[in-house]
Amino acid sequence: MLMLLGAIINQKPVQTSRRYVNWDKILSISDYQNVVNLVYLGILGLEKEISEACGEEFYQKYKKELLLYDSYQKAEEVILWQLERHGIDALLLSDTSVRELYPLPEMASFGQIQILVDKKSLTRVYRLMRDMDYEQVDDRLEKGNVYVRVPGIRVVFYGEIPIENKVLKRYFSGPIRKYLRMENSSRQNAAQGALQPAGAASAKYRFIHILSDEEEYVYRAGRLVELYLTGVLKIRDILEFWLFRNVLDEAFPWKAARDLLEKAKWTEFVHQAEVLSSLWFEEGVRQQYGTALELEECILLHGQENKHLDKVLLPNEKVRLDFYRRDREEEWLLKKREWMFPPKDYMCQFFPILDKYPFLLIFCWGIRNVRIYYRMFAGRCEKAWFRLSVKCLDIKEKIKTRFQKEGEAEELPSEDAGDASEAQETGGSGAPGQPEPERHEEQPSIIGSAKEKEPESSADSGNAEPEMTEGDRRVEEFKD
Repeated sequence: MLMLLGAIINQKPVQTSRRYVNWDKILSISDYQNVVNLVYLGILGLEKEISEACGEEFYQKYKKELLLYDSYQKAEEVILWQLERHGIDALLLSDTSVRELYPLPEMASFGQIQILVDKKSLTRVYRLMRDMDYEQVDDRLEKGNVYVRVPGIRVVFYGEIPIENKVLKRYFSGPIRKYLRMENSSRQNAAQGALQPAGAASAKYRFIHILSDEEEYVYRAGRLVELYLTGVLKIRDILEFWLFRNVLDEAFPWKAARDLLEKAKWTEFVHQAEVLSSLWFEEGVRQQYGTALELEECILLHGQENKHLDKVLLPNEKVRLDFYRRDREEEWLLKKREWMFPPKDYMCQFFPILDKYPFLLIFCWGIRNVRIYYRMFAGRCEKAWFRLSVKCLDIKEKIKTRFQKEGEAEELPSEDAGDASEAQETGGSGAPGQPEPERHEEQPSIIGSAKEKEPESSADSGNAEPEMTEGDRRVEEFKD
């Protein structure tokens, strides 16, 4: 399967294998690794070796990827328009422009849209997504708010950058407005050009921002680390990181990016990911593949735990590895005691004072456990506060709507009373009981005669016969 992927990505002929190939198993593996559409493009012309049912299932999954991408593109357009309309600053972390990295657009696969907003805007975002018929779901492996919608669209909003490393958190800290606006990136403009209406200005968005090349490279490296720690790193993630790295030119600030990765203690992990990608998708490259092959085994075996590999790639992330392993029920039951009270050698990495004063081990255990439980408690409080904020916004909108309706209801009777008083004042200058519309139905000559006789009629208005109307009097005057 990996040889097939390398040939497809490099657009070279696929060599047929002389050995028996279990295509049903390849279908299952490629579906989990999110590369089923690439494998389908590679097996075109090999239909004789594949059963009809398996080939049909490959085609249906490939077709689903194409249709789903179109749905994602339309959903992204609407979401960005809503964020722009409501003035919510947003940073696109992952969008449909990833399709441009591939030699052919149909090779791309898109799993979710990732958007970073300010924490204070999450409640507004929740109401917007709810109005657009999105449903919020819980995801243990995601640090943001996950929204889903038919036919399988998945959008994740983060209140902070979804990378736990302190160096990277400091690098991505600050207001979202500091990042590039979408129109400042030619790559993003090309992707969004089809969505712009005719005659639209080049600066389409004021509140939608994107990452620069350096920021995106660091973010992609950070996402690989996060996926590895949670045990869901896949071939598609390595492939997209390799494709993005290949589009960077010589003007890219490699030294600054590597210095940042060095501070984060991620240099070895990123290096081995690059070595593994060259092993899969490049030809004629000779390197030391020892650690990279261990990483390959971890990816193909669905994130199987390898303590030696963890120690080599991410020596400073052992605490977080323990945290994610702890979430698994079986390991929680078997390793609960070891997690609560780690050995002294492990604790010395975070409490160097234990080398000199080993009797302080019990106090260090307490400090470590307090930190972990504090994080858990803070996460629950944040979710409770988020739900309370949403309810308060809904109540505020209901009260505001109710007062508006009551104000409109009070204005209607006052307007009717004003019209009645105005009609009474207008009719007081003529005879009592005089209907107003009759004055407007008179001919111009009659109205002129009435104006000439107005003093006399007003003087004799008190002695006028009640049965004679003003119209009859004017007609008699006209006859005279």
